Amino acid sequence: MSQGDSFARMLEVMKRQGKAHNGYDMATAKIVNIDPLSIAVNGQVIEDHIICNGLVPSNKDEELQAILEKEEFISEGLKQFLTDLYKELRVMPNDQVLVQRVGNNFYICGKVAG
Repeated sequence: MSQGDSFARMLEVMKRQGKAHNGYDMATAKIVNIDPLSIAVNGQVIEDHIICNGLVPSNKDEELQAILEKEEFISEGLKQFLTDLYKELRVMPNDQVLVQRVGNNFYICGKVAG
């Protein structure tokens, strides 16, 4: 394609803009909903293609307490540690999380301390 061709120039601009806006940058997002999981990135709600491995939805509070109450052979200190760890990993609506966008997927890397 010739440099003088307006379509070729427009195509080059589109390629540069696509690279600029679809990189691997990290951003903060807000948890909008837990079940199903949705996040807001720059004000836009994302409901699909969210990958979240290390966080626990907040709707598991009662389940954890029931499991810990049944355990007879672990110490109260360990139960407290597990409860505290759970509280650090759980997410609730309005929590801030760190996300990385790769193509159309949003990977939640962790909860932002706040």
